[in-house]
Amino acid sequence: MERAKEKISTLAPGRLAGLVSQGLRGHHPLFERDSILAAFALPDAPVAREDAGEVGNALLAICRHPLPVARGAVAQLSESARISLIRLYFRLLDRAEEERASLH
Repeated sequence: MERAKEKISTLAPGRLAGLVSQGLRGHHPLFERDSILAAFALPDAPVAREDAGEVGNALLAICRHPLPVARGAVAQLSESARISLIRLYFRLLDRAEEERASLH
């Protein structure tokens, strides 16, 4: 169990590690359900250059600040940046799940 937490903390620094742990249990407090569904209704695409700064700033807020502040940062994103962040978060969950599975 402790090794799994260490792996998650290397994949997801700061407060993001706790959110990833919750995400692995199916809880995604950063995002509204409708936003998650909308993000996956579209074809996958890399983060657009014009969204990269917004996504990066939101990730920093998520890592550094409590959940209400992090949710506020997500709410301030443009729609395309929010979609990119959601898809990035779920890719991170996939990697964390792979790491967790490799420990068993």
